[in-house]
Amino acid sequence: MDFFYLFLDFIKINLDNNFILTFFLFFAFLLCYSAFAIPGNLIFAASTGYFFGIYIGFFLSISSLVLGSLIFFIFSKFYLMKLFPNIYNKFSSKIDYYISDSSIEYLIIFRMIPGPPLILQNLFLSMLNIKKIIFFLSTLIGFSPLIFISVFIGFQFNNLEKIKNLSINDIFSKEMIFFMIFLISLLIIRITFKKK
Repeated sequence: MDFFYLFLDFIKINLDNNFILTFFLFFAFLLCYSAFAIPGNLIFAASTGYFFGIYIGFFLSISSLVLGSLIFFIFSKFYLMKLFPNIYNKFSSKIDYYISDSSIEYLIIFRMIPGPPLILQNLFLSMLNIKKIIFFLSTLIGFSPLIFISVFIGFQFNNLEKIKNLSINDIFSKEMIFFMIFLISLLIIRITFKKK
């Protein structure tokens, strides 16, 4: 955690001196962080809200998360197909049979559920026979509510002391959970009507 606080101090000091350079450094850091699917993205999403504001912070967080996950998806899909072709084909065909009619809706719901680590989500999705554009869109739409809420929470903090006292209850509030349930319900209704 000390690295995290040192990194935030570095960003805070350099933000006023050179906004564009700091923005691109932060973006490159988050892109690599997401490409390796390291846990802790919500903390960095909150820090983008703190440093860059709601709109720029949201754009920075969601774009780096989506592009980083896409990089992970492409590399892991390539290596899974090369190293384990039989397992990959068997697993992929079974899942495709169940979700073929509404694959993007299922993938959005999968992305919206907080809990599974990003690395497991990306590994699971790389085993599916889905196109890159479907992966991209489902990741963008599915992660947007949670990232926006995290960025908004970060925007609410006035100083680093409040960030150090951030708890899980601040991130997973009742309002956020109700909002996620509402969005998931809409997707389930869409899936149901699509199958009829």
